Amino acid sequence: MNVGGVKVSTIDAASREEVFKSVINSSPAIVFLWRAEVGWPVEFVSENISQFGYDAKDLISGKFRYVDIIHPDDVDHVISETSLHVDDKDRNFNLRYRILTKAGDIRWVDERTSAHCDDSGSIQFYHGIILDITEQRMDDIALLDGALGMNKALQTVINSSPVVVFLWRAEKDWPVEFVSKNIDMFGYSVGDFISGKLVYGDIVHPDDIDRVRAGVSKCTEGGYSDFFQEYRILTKTGEVRWVDERTQIQHDPLGNVTYLQGIILDITGRKKIENALHSEEKRIEALLRLYQMTDASIQDIIDFARDEVVRLTNSKIGYLAFMSDDESVITTDSWSEGVTNECSLNKKKLQSHMVDVGLWGESLKQRLPIIVNDYLEENPSKKGYPEGHMRIDRFLSVPIFERDKIVALVGLANKTDNYDLSDVRQVTLLMQGMWSILLHRGVDEELRRSLDIQKILGDVIKNSPAVVFLWRADPDWPVEFVSENVTQFGYSVDDFISGSFVYADIVHPYDLDRVQKELSKRIDAGFMDFNQEYRVLTKFGDIRWVDERTFIKHDEDGNVAYMQGIIVDVTDRKHSDDFMHMQFDLDSVLSSAHTLEETFEQMLEFSLKVEPIDSGRLYLFDESNGDLRLVAHKGLSERFVKETSVFGKNSVQNRLVMTGQPVYKHHSELSAITTGESSQYEGLHATGIIPVIHDGNVIAALCLSSHSEYEIPADARNSLETIATQIGVVISKIRSDSNDSKKYNDLQSLVDMVDEILVVLDMDGYVLYANKMLVEGLKFSDEDISDMHYLELHPDGEWDNVDSMLSSARVGGKLVYETVMLGAGGFLVGVETKLVCGEWSGQPCIMASSRLID
Repeated sequence: MNVGGVKVSTIDAASREEVFKSVINSSPAIVFLWRAEVGWPVEFVSENISQFGYDAKDLISGKFRYVDIIHPDDVDHVISETSLHVDDKDRNFNLRYRILTKAGDIRWVDERTSAHCDDSGSIQFYHGIILDITEQRMDDIALLDGALGMNKALQTVINSSPVVVFLWRAEKDWPVEFVSKNIDMFGYSVGDFISGKLVYGDIVHPDDIDRVRAGVSKCTEGGYSDFFQEYRILTKTGEVRWVDERTQIQHDPLGNVTYLQGIILDITGRKKIENALHSEEKRIEALLRLYQMTDASIQDIIDFARDEVVRLTNSKIGYLAFMSDDESVITTDSWSEGVTNECSLNKKKLQSHMVDVGLWGESLKQRLPIIVNDYLEENPSKKGYPEGHMRIDRFLSVPIFERDKIVALVGLANKTDNYDLSDVRQVTLLMQGMWSILLHRGVDEELRRSLDIQKILGDVIKNSPAVVFLWRADPDWPVEFVSENVTQFGYSVDDFISGSFVYADIVHPYDLDRVQKELSKRIDAGFMDFNQEYRVLTKFGDIRWVDERTFIKHDEDGNVAYMQGIIVDVTDRKHSDDFMHMQFDLDSVLSSAHTLEETFEQMLEFSLKVEPIDSGRLYLFDESNGDLRLVAHKGLSERFVKETSVFGKNSVQNRLVMTGQPVYKHHSELSAITTGESSQYEGLHATGIIPVIHDGNVIAALCLSSHSEYEIPADARNSLETIATQIGVVISKIRSDSNDSKKYNDLQSLVDMVDEILVVLDMDGYVLYANKMLVEGLKFSDEDISDMHYLELHPDGEWDNVDSMLSSARVGGKLVYETVMLGAGGFLVGVETKLVCGEWSGQPCIMASSRLID
């Protein structure tokens, strides 16, 4: 053919078809034409179906329908998916499934299909292509397996951590869809929640559930993506634990909340420390308010102090009673509102004699605080409730002393949690302050009264952990006033008042810029008060964390004139988690020791857990000559141990330890200043000499070293000094137990030398102890008198008389009478017996002393 003078070759229809077939058959895409009948009979298939082992004739002839080569496990899925697309009038759709080759191999294919309909809309046939995607699919599966493996590893990490993972449905009280296995730390199993036996709301503390519900509602309805809150939960055993919950809110495509996904972390330890600090602040605040009640009546002061101790201890009720001069009569002067609302006692002043008050007066008898955290438990000192009295669950009674005389008694009851020694401390300190004020109310001269109260307040501040400052509003904050207890940081009042130091000098250099900016920001924003936490340096160079509470004072023109505030050392709180963990671990380690030598070795072993420490020595202070003697060592050569086994009283090493301050140096530096001799053969580098101090006295020393590192970092030093503190407690207890044992043996020998029969009885008359004279004089063995009643040491004819004497002794009588005692062989011995009440191992008892008579 000529076109415009150019000869153009033409391809006839047959040739074009051949070219088309060649292109298709050489491509990976197999072309199909299926009839819209059962099993999809094949009308046409390209020859490259041979890549699956089939001949095109196998399918076009009807020998195989298309459904016959689909994997049996995928047939229903392919039929279902195709029907869904047809029902939705999708004319073009994709499917992914497996087919079987003629040899029986499995191949993954991607099918892309178009449906053809007649004029009525009925499908006549399908045409499309299938593409072998087996290799791609295998890569996807390998990737999925890797992801599943990673998910399993992640679950292992989560289940080994303190963080419990939850997935809650966004329904009432949050049914649990998933929870990590470490929920068992609270006593629950995964099945408790997944089975529906429990919803999450069931374990939230009843006093917190409404607040938690309100918080979740606010965040889900307010469009939040995440939130956090702190509240209490109950373990399966009923124990109360504080948790920190961090939650993400999940929505469906329409924006509806579907799930809450989050974690909870047990923060009970942190809360206890925060509560202790908060109680300390509340007590100081209450004392300050107490000392400001200059115009209040005595009754108002008493009532205020009573309400404050109820508030400080989170009690429901309380009372304050005062003692007569001879401590025989208690007069209850102040009842809390909770008592007067629930009891018929109202606000009467009730007077009771010591013998009538039962458990409530036990702290007066023992002259100690009494804690009862289960009031329903049987107790011989209880006398029952007064008529009309409210129910008591928990009870705390604290005596208030003036010198060695009890002047008042505080009673508190029905705290939600158990009472403990921190409650005793808060009550005692506040009430001692109240009593001091009441004493000074008796002074006639107003000026003297004011000066005395000011002195008391100064003493309270001086003995409290809060250091009071008055700073001028000048650069670096020159100090106008500071309380005497600044000595806890090593400084004197004169160090600041003289100008030798300004306050900025003691703020840690790394924190100074932040503290300055925070103060400027608060002043510019018009704040009257604020608080912040930062580090300060003691005069000895130690680092301490403080919580500063500051009030900004302005002059008449509104300019900042000065700032007054307090700083409280919160270093222990900052390191509380590490400290509590170390204390728990050390207790666990020491519990496995069976001998004193093992105990010392375990102490040293525990110290070596702190990186980079890998070797060390433990020395004990010898009180007899002042030497430091090696009691445990590890990671050191025999030669080195021998050369350092004793540090004499006057040695440089001994004097270095006795300063009471830790020393951290390279070992070569320490060798140079101590022995002057080189010990390079040992290969030691970073070294710390840490005194072990208890009650202000050096009782031992740790010498710890690293063979690899040249410096012990600050966090490791904090850990080592914390461990040293705990070791000091243990060593002191070991020594105390040893002394107590010696004193007991000496006392036993003394009692056995007495030529009278001594017997200690419980209040029911059973023998708790008998001296050697009973065994030798009445010929009884130790087994004979074990669990014996005192009456059994007398003939039957004396029982009524002796029993009567015991009854009189129980109510405080001191009796002397003559009777007859019965020996083991039936012989009788005349005795003069004295009975008196006392205490034995902290419990009330009756003591009987019998002198032999002719």
